[in-house]
Amino acid sequence: LPDGLITRPTLFWEYNSDYAGELDCKVGYQTAGMSWSAEYVGLLSSDEKKLDLSGWASINNVCGKTFNDATLKLIAGDIHRAAPAPRPRVAKGMLAAEAAYAGFEEKAFFEYHMYTLPRKATLKNKETKQISLFEPAQTGVTKGFIYRPHKNATKVEVALKFTNSESAGLGMPLPAGRVRLFKADDDGSMILLGEDRIDHTPKNEELDIMVGYAFDITAKETLVNQRQISSKVDERDFSIELSNRKKEAVTVKVEKKLYGFWEVIKSNLEYEKKDANTLVFEVPVGADETAKVEFTVRFTRR
Repeated sequence: LPDGLITRPTLFWEYNSDYAGELDCKVGYQTAGMSWSAEYVGLLSSDEKKLDLSGWASINNVCGKTFNDATLKLIAGDIHRAAPAPRPRVAKGMLAAEAAYAGFEEKAFFEYHMYTLPRKATLKNKETKQISLFEPAQTGVTKGFIYRPHKNATKVEVALKFTNSESAGLGMPLPAGRVRLFKADDDGSMILLGEDRIDHTPKNEELDIMVGYAFDITAKETLVNQRQISSKVDERDFSIELSNRKKEAVTVKVEKKLYGFWEVIKSNLEYEKKDANTLVFEVPVGADETAKVEFTVRFTRR
Protein backbone atom coordinates (compact mmCIF):
# COMPACT_ATOMS: atom_id res chain seq x y z
CA LEU A 1 0.00 0.00 0.00
CA PRO A 2 1.17 3.55 -0.61
CA ASP A 3 2.53 5.35 2.46
CA GLY A 4 -0.23 7.09 4.43
CA LEU A 5 -3.06 4.87 3.13
CA ILE A 6 -4.80 3.14 6.08
CA THR A 7 -7.62 0.66 5.51
CA ARG A 8 -8.94 0.48 9.06
CA PRO A 9 -9.60 3.12 11.78
CA THR A 10 -6.25 3.73 13.46
CA LEU A 11 -5.00 6.00 16.23
CA PHE A 12 -1.30 6.95 16.16
CA TRP A 13 0.55 8.08 19.29
CA GLU A 14 3.95 9.73 19.36
CA TYR A 15 5.58 9.18 22.74
CA ASN A 16 8.75 10.89 23.95
CA SER A 17 10.65 8.95 26.63
CA ASP A 18 14.09 8.81 28.22
CA TYR A 19 13.63 5.04 28.65
CA ALA A 20 15.09 2.70 26.00
CA GLY A 21 13.42 -0.63 25.27
CA GLU A 22 9.96 -2.17 25.29
CA LEU A 23 7.46 -0.88 27.83
CA ASP A 24 3.83 -1.71 28.52
CA CYS A 25 1.53 1.30 28.23
CA LYS A 26 -1.96 1.80 29.63
CA VAL A 27 -4.03 4.30 27.66
CA GLY A 28 -7.37 5.64 28.84
CA TYR A 29 -9.78 7.99 27.10
CA GLN A 30 -13.26 9.42 27.52
CA THR A 31 -15.78 8.42 24.88
CA ALA A 32 -19.03 10.12 23.99
CA GLY A 33 -22.19 8.20 23.14
CA MET A 34 -22.42 6.25 26.42
CA SER A 35 -25.14 6.88 29.00
CA TRP A 36 -27.12 5.07 31.68
CA SER A 37 -30.24 5.51 33.78
CA ALA A 38 -31.87 3.67 36.67
CA GLU A 39 -35.23 1.92 36.33
CA TYR A 40 -37.22 0.40 39.19
CA VAL A 41 -40.17 -1.99 39.22
CA GLY A 42 -42.28 -2.38 42.35
CA LEU A 43 -44.91 -5.08 42.96
CA LEU A 44 -47.42 -4.24 45.71
CA SER A 45 -48.73 -7.10 47.82
CA SER A 46 -52.45 -7.96 47.95
CA ASP A 47 -52.79 -6.39 51.43
CA GLU A 48 -50.86 -3.31 50.17
CA LYS A 49 -48.38 -3.50 53.07
CA LYS A 50 -45.35 -4.99 51.28
CA LEU A 51 -43.48 -3.94 48.16
CA ASP A 52 -41.18 -6.18 46.12
CA LEU A 53 -38.66 -3.84 44.49
CA SER A 54 -36.26 -4.59 41.63
CA GLY A 55 -33.73 -2.14 40.21
CA TRP A 56 -32.17 -2.10 36.74
CA ALA A 57 -29.44 -0.08 35.09
CA SER A 58 -30.33 0.74 31.48
CA ILE A 59 -27.06 1.31 29.62
CA ASN A 60 -27.18 2.90 26.17
CA ASN A 61 -24.21 2.51 23.83
CA VAL A 62 -24.21 4.55 20.61
CA CYS A 63 -20.49 5.40 20.60
CA GLY A 64 -19.79 3.37 17.45
CA LYS A 65 -17.92 0.47 19.09
CA THR A 66 -18.77 -2.85 20.76
CA PHE A 67 -17.06 -3.55 24.09
CA ASN A 68 -16.58 -7.28 24.68
CA ASP A 69 -16.25 -8.62 28.24
CA ALA A 70 -15.85 -5.13 29.70
CA THR A 71 -15.58 -4.18 33.36
CA LEU A 72 -18.57 -1.93 33.95
CA LYS A 73 -18.61 0.88 36.51
CA LEU A 74 -21.52 3.31 36.83
CA ILE A 75 -21.27 6.68 38.59
CA ALA A 76 -24.38 8.18 40.23
CA GLY A 77 -24.32 11.86 41.17
CA ASP A 78 -24.49 15.35 39.75
CA ILE A 79 -21.32 15.45 37.68
CA HIS A 80 -20.56 18.79 36.06
CA ARG A 81 -19.89 18.41 32.35
CA ALA A 82 -18.90 21.02 29.78
CA ALA A 83 -21.54 21.50 27.11
CA PRO A 84 -20.77 19.14 24.19
CA ALA A 85 -20.65 20.22 20.58
CA PRO A 86 -23.84 19.43 18.61
CA ARG A 87 -23.93 15.82 17.43
CA PRO A 88 -25.93 14.24 14.63
CA ARG A 89 -29.02 12.28 15.62
CA VAL A 90 -28.58 8.53 15.87
CA ALA A 91 -31.09 5.75 15.48
CA LYS A 92 -32.41 4.05 18.60
CA GLY A 93 -30.81 0.69 19.25
CA MET A 94 -32.15 -2.67 20.32
CA LEU A 95 -32.85 -3.62 23.91
CA ALA A 96 -31.20 -6.54 25.68
CA ALA A 97 -31.47 -7.66 29.30
CA GLU A 98 -29.13 -9.54 31.61
CA ALA A 99 -30.53 -12.08 34.05
CA ALA A 100 -31.32 -10.72 37.51
CA TYR A 101 -28.50 -12.40 39.43
CA ALA A 102 -25.75 -10.81 41.55
CA GLY A 103 -26.17 -7.13 40.82
CA PHE A 104 -23.82 -4.17 41.14
CA GLU A 105 -21.58 -3.61 44.14
CA GLU A 106 -21.96 -0.08 45.52
CA LYS A 107 -19.38 2.14 47.24
CA ALA A 108 -18.79 5.83 47.90
CA PHE A 109 -16.47 7.42 45.34
CA PHE A 110 -15.41 11.07 45.74
CA GLU A 111 -18.75 12.90 46.27
CA TYR A 112 -20.64 10.34 44.17
CA HIS A 113 -21.59 6.68 44.35
CA MET A 114 -20.00 4.01 42.17
CA TYR A 115 -21.76 0.81 41.15
CA THR A 116 -19.40 -1.91 39.84
CA LEU A 117 -20.66 -5.03 38.11
CA PRO A 118 -18.78 -8.01 39.63
CA ARG A 119 -18.75 -9.88 36.30
CA LYS A 120 -17.78 -8.96 32.76
CA ALA A 121 -20.45 -7.58 30.40
CA THR A 122 -20.56 -7.07 26.65
CA LEU A 123 -22.00 -3.78 25.38
CA LYS A 124 -22.82 -3.90 21.70
CA ASN A 125 -22.91 -0.79 19.56
CA LYS A 126 -26.42 0.69 19.12
CA GLU A 127 -27.72 -1.43 21.98
CA THR A 128 -29.50 -0.59 25.20
CA LYS A 129 -28.79 -3.24 27.83
CA GLN A 130 -30.54 -3.66 31.16
CA ILE A 131 -28.54 -5.17 34.04
CA SER A 132 -29.87 -5.82 37.53
CA LEU A 133 -28.75 -3.18 40.04
CA PHE A 134 -29.44 -5.30 43.11
CA GLU A 135 -31.12 -8.50 44.23
CA PRO A 136 -34.93 -8.07 44.37
CA ALA A 137 -35.82 -6.81 47.84
CA GLN A 138 -39.01 -6.67 49.89
CA THR A 139 -39.83 -3.74 52.14
CA GLY A 140 -42.79 -2.59 54.20
CA VAL A 141 -44.80 0.33 52.82
CA THR A 142 -47.55 2.63 54.01
CA LYS A 143 -50.11 4.32 51.81
CA GLY A 144 -50.71 8.04 52.20
CA PHE A 145 -53.07 10.64 50.75
CA ILE A 146 -51.94 14.18 49.97
CA TYR A 147 -53.97 17.17 48.76
CA ARG A 148 -51.97 19.94 47.10
CA PRO A 149 -54.47 22.48 45.72
CA HIS A 150 -51.71 24.41 43.94
CA LYS A 151 -51.04 21.27 41.84
CA ASN A 152 -54.57 19.92 41.40
CA ALA A 153 -57.60 21.71 42.83
CA THR A 154 -59.95 18.69 42.93
CA LYS A 155 -57.84 15.54 43.21
CA VAL A 156 -56.04 13.87 46.10
CA GLU A 157 -52.70 12.18 45.43
CA VAL A 158 -51.96 8.60 46.51
CA ALA A 159 -48.37 7.94 47.60
CA LEU A 160 -46.45 4.93 48.87
CA LYS A 161 -43.89 5.58 51.61
CA PHE A 162 -40.98 3.41 52.71
CA THR A 163 -37.51 3.79 54.20
CA ASN A 164 -34.34 2.87 52.32
CA SER A 165 -32.76 0.94 55.22
CA GLU A 166 -31.32 -2.50 55.78
CA SER A 167 -33.83 -3.16 58.55
CA ALA A 168 -36.64 -2.41 56.06
CA GLY A 169 -35.18 -4.78 53.46
CA LEU A 170 -33.16 -2.35 51.31
CA GLY A 171 -30.21 -0.23 52.44
CA MET A 172 -28.20 0.49 49.27
CA PRO A 173 -28.03 4.12 48.05
CA LEU A 174 -30.48 4.26 45.16
CA PRO A 175 -29.63 6.26 42.01
CA ALA A 176 -32.25 8.68 40.73
CA GLY A 177 -34.58 7.09 38.21
CA ARG A 178 -38.07 6.09 37.16
CA VAL A 179 -40.25 3.77 39.28
CA ARG A 180 -43.16 1.74 37.88
CA LEU A 181 -45.58 0.25 40.42
CA PHE A 182 -47.77 -2.78 39.77
CA LYS A 183 -50.27 -4.90 41.66
CA ALA A 184 -51.49 -8.41 40.75
CA ASP A 185 -55.21 -8.91 40.14
CA ASP A 186 -57.03 -12.03 41.38
CA ASP A 187 -56.30 -13.82 38.09
CA GLY A 188 -52.59 -13.03 38.34
CA SER A 189 -52.50 -10.32 35.70
CA MET A 190 -50.22 -7.38 36.49
CA ILE A 191 -51.95 -3.98 36.61
CA LEU A 192 -49.93 -0.76 36.37
CA LEU A 193 -50.82 1.48 39.33
CA GLY A 194 -48.66 4.41 38.27
CA GLU A 195 -45.12 5.62 37.82
CA ASP A 196 -42.96 8.36 39.30
CA ARG A 197 -39.38 9.57 39.38
CA ILE A 198 -37.25 9.41 42.54
CA ASP A 199 -34.22 11.49 43.41
CA HIS A 200 -30.95 9.91 44.52
CA THR A 201 -31.81 8.38 47.89
CA PRO A 202 -29.05 7.64 50.47
CA LYS A 203 -29.35 4.95 53.12
CA ASN A 204 -31.95 5.41 55.87
CA GLU A 205 -33.89 8.10 54.03
CA GLU A 206 -37.63 7.99 53.38
CA LEU A 207 -39.04 7.73 49.88
CA ASP A 208 -42.41 9.08 48.76
CA ILE A 209 -43.55 7.59 45.45
CA MET A 210 -46.52 9.37 43.89
CA VAL A 211 -48.70 6.58 42.42
CA GLY A 212 -51.70 8.49 41.08
CA TYR A 213 -54.93 10.10 42.27
CA ALA A 214 -57.51 8.60 44.63
CA PHE A 215 -60.76 7.68 42.88
CA ASP A 216 -62.94 7.69 46.00
CA ILE A 217 -61.47 10.76 47.73
CA THR A 218 -62.23 14.20 46.35
CA ALA A 219 -61.31 17.70 47.47
CA LYS A 220 -62.34 21.28 46.90
CA GLU A 221 -60.74 24.54 48.04
CA THR A 222 -62.76 27.74 48.37
CA LEU A 223 -61.70 31.31 49.11
CA VAL A 224 -64.70 32.13 51.27
CA ASN A 225 -63.97 35.79 52.01
CA GLN A 226 -61.25 38.42 52.03
CA ARG A 227 -61.04 41.72 53.87
CA GLN A 228 -58.82 44.75 53.43
CA ILE A 229 -57.67 45.65 56.95
CA SER A 230 -55.34 48.48 55.91
CA SER A 231 -53.31 49.58 52.90
CA LYS A 232 -50.74 46.90 53.75
CA VAL A 233 -52.79 44.20 55.48
CA ASP A 234 -55.57 41.94 54.27
CA GLU A 235 -57.18 38.75 55.58
CA ARG A 236 -58.49 35.75 53.65
CA ASP A 237 -60.81 32.99 54.84
CA PHE A 238 -60.17 29.57 53.26
CA SER A 239 -62.24 26.40 53.34
CA ILE A 240 -61.03 22.99 52.15
CA GLU A 241 -63.60 20.20 51.87
CA LEU A 242 -62.48 16.56 51.72
CA SER A 243 -64.97 13.79 50.83
CA ASN A 244 -64.18 10.14 51.49
CA ARG A 245 -66.35 7.54 49.72
CA LYS A 246 -64.18 4.61 50.81
CA LYS A 247 -65.32 1.93 53.26
CA GLU A 248 -62.56 2.84 55.72
CA ALA A 249 -61.42 6.04 57.38
CA VAL A 250 -58.38 7.85 55.96
CA THR A 251 -56.08 10.71 56.92
CA VAL A 252 -55.34 13.27 54.23
CA LYS A 253 -52.31 15.53 54.43
CA VAL A 254 -53.18 19.00 53.12
CA GLU A 255 -50.29 21.13 51.87
CA LYS A 256 -51.41 24.71 51.24
CA LYS A 257 -48.96 27.09 49.54
CA LEU A 258 -48.89 30.68 50.82
CA TYR A 259 -46.56 33.43 49.68
CA GLY A 260 -45.29 36.72 51.06
CA PHE A 261 -45.51 37.61 54.75
CA TRP A 262 -48.36 35.66 56.33
CA GLU A 263 -49.66 34.21 59.57
CA VAL A 264 -52.60 32.01 60.49
CA ILE A 265 -54.86 33.87 62.90
CA LYS A 266 -57.66 31.28 63.14
CA SER A 267 -58.05 27.58 62.33
CA ASN A 268 -60.48 24.80 63.24
CA LEU A 269 -57.66 22.20 63.12
CA GLU A 270 -54.08 22.03 64.33
CA TYR A 271 -51.49 22.85 61.69
CA GLU A 272 -47.76 22.92 61.05
CA LYS A 273 -45.77 25.61 59.26
CA LYS A 274 -43.57 23.34 57.17
CA ASP A 275 -41.54 26.20 55.67
CA ALA A 276 -41.92 29.86 54.71
CA ASN A 277 -44.42 28.98 51.98
CA THR A 278 -46.19 25.80 53.15
CA LEU A 279 -48.97 25.23 55.67
CA VAL A 280 -49.72 21.58 56.53
CA PHE A 281 -52.83 19.98 58.06
CA GLU A 282 -53.38 16.29 58.92
CA VAL A 283 -57.10 15.79 58.35
CA PRO A 284 -58.92 12.60 59.50
CA VAL A 285 -61.89 11.76 57.29
CA GLY A 286 -64.29 8.99 58.31
CA ALA A 287 -65.69 6.33 55.99
CA ASP A 288 -68.30 7.83 53.66
CA GLU A 289 -67.93 11.19 55.38
CA THR A 290 -66.86 14.74 54.57
CA ALA A 291 -64.43 16.83 56.62
CA LYS A 292 -63.67 20.55 56.41
CA VAL A 293 -60.56 22.58 57.12
CA GLU A 294 -61.37 26.24 57.80
CA PHE A 295 -58.68 28.80 58.49
CA THR A 296 -57.95 32.52 58.19
CA VAL A 297 -54.63 33.92 56.99
CA ARG A 298 -53.41 37.48 57.46
CA PHE A 299 -51.10 38.81 54.73
CA THR A 300 -48.84 41.81 55.29
CA ARG A 301 -47.16 43.76 52.50
CA ARG A 302 -43.90 45.51 53.42
